[in-house]
Amino acid sequence: MLNFFEDSKICKVMLNPPLNANDVTQLKNLFSKEYSKWIVEFGRIYNINGALITLLYEEIQNNKNILIITHKNKLNRYLNKLGFTTTFISLLKDKVVKTDAIEVILIGGSADSSPKIVNIVAHADISNVSLIIVQHVQTDKVGIFDEILQKYTTHKVCYAQDGEKIQKGIIYLAPNNKHLKVKDGCFLLSDEEKYNFAKPSVSLSYESFSNFYKEALFVLQECGYASDGVDKLELLKSNKTALALQEPSECEAKSMVTNALALHLHDYLFTQEESIIYINLLSKRYSHEEYIEYLLEMILKRYDYDFRLYHRDMIQRRIELFMLKHEIKSIKNAVALILFNKIAFKVFFLEVSINVTEFFRKPNSFRITMELLSKQYKKAHNIKVWSAGCSSGEEVYSIAILLKNLGMLQKAIIYATDFNKVIIEDAKNGIYSHESYLLAYSNFEQIGLEESFDDYIHKNDNFITIKEEIREKILFFQHNLVTDSSFNEFDIIICSNVLIYFEENLQKRVFKLFYDSLKFGGYLILGQSEMIHSTFANRFEKYSDDSKIYKKVA
Repeated sequence: MLNFFEDSKICKVMLNPPLNANDVTQLKNLFSKEYSKWIVEFGRIYNINGALITLLYEEIQNNKNILIITHKNKLNRYLNKLGFTTTFISLLKDKVVKTDAIEVILIGGSADSSPKIVNIVAHADISNVSLIIVQHVQTDKVGIFDEILQKYTTHKVCYAQDGEKIQKGIIYLAPNNKHLKVKDGCFLLSDEEKYNFAKPSVSLSYESFSNFYKEALFVLQECGYASDGVDKLELLKSNKTALALQEPSECEAKSMVTNALALHLHDYLFTQEESIIYINLLSKRYSHEEYIEYLLEMILKRYDYDFRLYHRDMIQRRIELFMLKHEIKSIKNAVALILFNKIAFKVFFLEVSINVTEFFRKPNSFRITMELLSKQYKKAHNIKVWSAGCSSGEEVYSIAILLKNLGMLQKAIIYATDFNKVIIEDAKNGIYSHESYLLAYSNFEQIGLEESFDDYIHKNDNFITIKEEIREKILFFQHNLVTDSSFNEFDIIICSNVLIYFEENLQKRVFKLFYDSLKFGGYLILGQSEMIHSTFANRFEKYSDDSKIYKKVA
């Protein structure tokens, strides 16, 4: 989706998903006009297609003054590799909540909030924080909510007393017909008139506690009628007080949260389950390693991706890189951001799932692979190949080029899969940097073929594009080696430099998948640092001493 704005001689173009061919055409028309400068800003975009990349390159080559702004590091890195100069503005760093600084939780609610509060109290650990509940109640009723809540928790539950020092590990309730405030870390009960038709008023409590605790306060706006609390949300924002809203679909009385939601000042929109998970996180005092273990367990529960059997040193490096790029200083803050911000999780996911690859990596291995293809499959009617964990596509294009050189590409069916659907889109483009080209050219020459790598590409000064006759033969789609099953019977499976990131139990699971997916007599090609799992050692035999190619024999 393309929008543009004109300011004198400057044209600012904003691109957001989904992008289509009409957007490229419209952008080309804008470049044909007499502007002195174009600002092309990519919003929530991780990939752009070859047509748009080529258009930007050609217009810059024609000396157009084009400023490219990206908000996704994945796209920024991709464009930089292709020789584009870009300006990267991270939107995530403004979404970081200092979860590690929070000492007090304040829940504000009215009608319909009691069952939600009971559920939170029953399942929340507040050992290292204070929990304060300010709820609209009928002023003529004797307060017994403390007795009700006490049945569901081992934490002490009591009504706040004037002048009482606020302590961790205790659940406090605002008394009937009093406004609850704080002064110097102690409760202050006020007899002021009703505010927003309420006493206690959620708004007055938000104001007082936020002014005192600032970033050390976490506010959860629960269900209720009217708008008490909403008028102080700007103040919370200015004090950097974290704010979560109850998911309106879980409320019968919605207006307290829907009116708050309309202001777009919240940090989180929580279901009941998410509220409890977050509150429990606040009380955790883990080591760095324990936070990583917790993060991996929760990613599985919340997003259904299992990184638990990946090597911890790799996971830790990717977490540290994520924190560095988005200026996050605390592992606890990073954990909270990844778990409760879906965009942040996607960014982190991309960091974890991108593997290092190149064209014709280890040329001797490709020379042996070419000999295998010629010897075993030259006379076959067809050949099915699976590149598992294809990443950005260099390896599967290398195999396709070998098949083309042997005159076998037309009878080949080539599948290329990765569990990262964003990187698959890059692979489909088949566009690579000049640096990748130089390495590919050198590796290709070492294989010893008469043809040149240039015969299979289109080249310009900044990047190369794999020719359409190669790209059209590869079927790219998403597949997760950890959770998905076999989907075909293959003559050859290639999986290089993926298994090295997995611990032994996960490697065993993946080898079972490969074994089930290979025809009898089919071949498994691994990376130079990988070998057949011991459980399957008697089911494969090595093709040659100086290769990592294995034949299924049992």
